Amino acid sequence: MRPGSTRAWAPGKEGVVPAAALRTIWQWLTGRAFIWQFTVVFALFSLVLVAFTGLVLSLFLAYSVEESEIDHAAEQGRDQVSRLVMAHLSSGQIATPLIGEQYAGFDGFVRTEIISDNTIRVRLWGQDGTLLYSSDSPGQIGQSFPLDPRLADAFSGDTASRVADNPNDLGGPASVDSRSVLAVYAPLVFEGETKAAAALEVHEAYAPIADRIGKSQTFIYVAVSGAMGLLYAGLLGIAGRGSAVASRQRHQMMVRSQELKRSHDSLLQVLSAALDLRDQANKGHSLRLARLALAMGAELGFSDKDLSHLEQAAMLHDMTKLELPKAILSKAGPLTADEWQKIQRHPELGYEMVRDAPFLREAGEIILCHHERYDGGGYPRGLKGEEMPLAARVFAVADAYSAMTSDRPYRKAVPHTAAVREIRGNAGTQFDPMVVDAFLEADCRGLIEADAFPHENGEEALVGRVPSGEEAHA
Repeated sequence: MRPGSTRAWAPGKEGVVPAAALRTIWQWLTGRAFIWQFTVVFALFSLVLVAFTGLVLSLFLAYSVEESEIDHAAEQGRDQVSRLVMAHLSSGQIATPLIGEQYAGFDGFVRTEIISDNTIRVRLWGQDGTLLYSSDSPGQIGQSFPLDPRLADAFSGDTASRVADNPNDLGGPASVDSRSVLAVYAPLVFEGETKAAAALEVHEAYAPIADRIGKSQTFIYVAVSGAMGLLYAGLLGIAGRGSAVASRQRHQMMVRSQELKRSHDSLLQVLSAALDLRDQANKGHSLRLARLALAMGAELGFSDKDLSHLEQAAMLHDMTKLELPKAILSKAGPLTADEWQKIQRHPELGYEMVRDAPFLREAGEIILCHHERYDGGGYPRGLKGEEMPLAARVFAVADAYSAMTSDRPYRKAVPHTAAVREIRGNAGTQFDPMVVDAFLEADCRGLIEADAFPHENGEEALVGRVPSGEEAHA
C-alpha cells in the first residue's frame, strides 16, 4: 500500500500498527501454509500409499517365492527318487509289500543311493493304504493305515506336497525324526502302464529349502523397499516441483492483485481529489470518513476484504456531487424542495454508477444504504434494523460523525465530545446500537478524535440532532 493511502495504518491492541505490513505477512503466511499443507498432505498420503503398496507387493512376492521354492524342491525330489525307485523295482515287485531278501536288497539300495542329508525318509504305499516299504519303520511294512488325501491324489496321477513341523503329524508309521520336513507324494507309473502301481512318499529336510526361501524373501524385501523408496522420493520430487510452480504462480497472482489494487486505489484517490476540487467545503471528507469507518469495522471484526469495501464506499459515496450544481454544494441556507430531492437521489445514482464494476459491487450496496436509518426512517428504500447491511450501518455512524465535526457552509464544526454525545443519544433510532458501541470503544482507544476538526465555538452550532440529508452531504 503506497504512502498516503487511507489504509496505510489500522487500529491495533497497542495503538496503531502498519496494516500493510501485517497484510503482507498474513498473505505470505497463508500462501506458504497452502503450499506446505498441500506438500505435507501429499507426502503423508503418498507415504501411506507407497508403504501399503510395498507391503502388499512384498508379501505377494514372498509368498510366490515360497510356493515356487517348495514346488521346485518337490518336483526335484519326486523326479530323482521316482526315477531311481522305478529303475530298481518292477511293477510286479511293487504290487505287494517288500519283505525278506527283496526288502533287504531294496533297502540297501535306498540307503546307499537315496537317503542323504536332504532326503531323510522314503515310503511306498499301496492304493488300499498298505505300507509297501518304509526306510525307517520296517516292522510296520504290510500294515494298513488310513490313506492320506495327498496319497489319494497321487494315485489319481497328481503330485502333492506339504510342509510339516513334526514328521509324526504326517500320519502312517511312527517316526523318531523331529525335524521339519517337506513331504512329497507322487505316483509311480511304470513304462507302458497308465495307472499308478504305487504311491511314493518322500520326506525332504525343510531347513535348506527354508534357508533358500529366507534369502530370496530378504532380497525381495530389500529390493521392494529400495524401489518404493525411490518411487516415494520421485513422488516427493514431483510434488516439490509442483509446489514450487504453484508457489510462484500464487506469488505472481498476489503481485498482480496488489498492482490491480494499487490501480484501484489510485483511481479512487483521483476521484476523491476531483470531489475536493469541486466541493472545497467538504475537502478531505472522504479520507476522514474512510479512517473512521475502518476503525469501527476493525472493532467489529471485519475481514480485510470487508474493510476494503468500506474504504471504497467512503471514497466513492459522494461521487455524484460531480453532477450537482455548485450552488447547492456551497449553499449556506436551507435547501429548496427541488434541491433536497436532488440530494436524496445521490445514493441511488452512486450505486448505479458502480454496480456494474464487479470489484465495487459490495461498495455500491454500502453507498445505496448509507442514508437508511435503524428505525426505518431513512432513504431511499426505508430499510429498518438488520435489513440494512452491517457495513452500511457502520458507514452511517462514521458519515454522521465526520459531518458534525467538519465545517459546513451553513454551520461550523462541533467539538468531538458533543458529536460523540449525539451519536450515543441516537443509538436505537438513527443508528444501530451495536455499531454505536463499536464507535464508542474505538473512541475510548483514541481512534476517533484524531480525525475530528472541531471549531472552537462549534458546540453552539449543533441543533440537537445528528446531521442527515442535506446537512450530511451539502
